[in-house]
Amino acid sequence: MMSENVKAKIWVNRIVSIVIAGGLMFLVMNFSVAQKLRKELDLTKYEATGLLNDAKAYYENEAYDSAKETLNTLFEKRPSSEEAVEGKKLYALMETEKNDLDAKWEAAVEGIREEWAIAMAAQWRDDFRKEGEELEKNMDNLLDAEWEKTRGIIREEFEM
Repeated sequence: MMSENVKAKIWVNRIVSIVIAGGLMFLVMNFSVAQKLRKELDLTKYEATGLLNDAKAYYENEAYDSAKETLNTLFEKRPSSEEAVEGKKLYALMETEKNDLDAKWEAAVEGIREEWAIAMAAQWRDDFRKEGEELEKNMDNLLDAEWEKTRGIIREEFEM
């Protein structure tokens, strides 16, 4: 006959085995459910309508880099969708607007720089004029102080 202790060990082993088997089944099922949910989330995340709407919102808020990035995601994830066709039109519009803005800048930059240079030169002249006036006010004091510093050196040079 088996002792009570051996019977208890057998039952403990059976229970532990059942718990481990159940845990493994739970992990396998959980993993497959998680994979399925990830795929569904990717489908939702990369839904063509949502991506296009996001890109339009970025465009309207003048966040052009974000709009282009979102459109590129649309083209990559949903290339054959109707939204991708509309997205390509929006992308072309943004490129045209950017090129127009660049052309306007290039046409205006020379005049803008000239106006800026005139304003900066006037500001600097004013700043230096004020500093010059301050220098003239204190010239005698500055000369006296400097004379005291260099007097000995000048005398040595004189005596040579």
